[in-house]
Amino acid sequence: MIRLLEEMEQERRRMNELGQALLEQSVPLSEHEELLVLSQKVDQLIMQLHHAKFEQTEGQYVRGGVNFEAPNMV
Repeated sequence: MIRLLEEMEQERRRMNELGQALLEQSVPLSEHEELLVLSQKVDQLIMQLHHAKFEQTEGQYVRGGVNFEAPNMV
């Protein structure tokens, strides 16, 4: 899970740096293919992190110090 977190942070930094450079050049972010690809990659890594965290906690969510059992997924 640490590898996923590090990879996600690295890709997020790359995405933010590219986004900032594009903003400084007045380039529309929604039209820049590389930025969109990076955004999708970061989204996928976030989902993998959530999945890994869910598996690590054996289906329990912890929020505000209270455990919530996740319903069985069919």
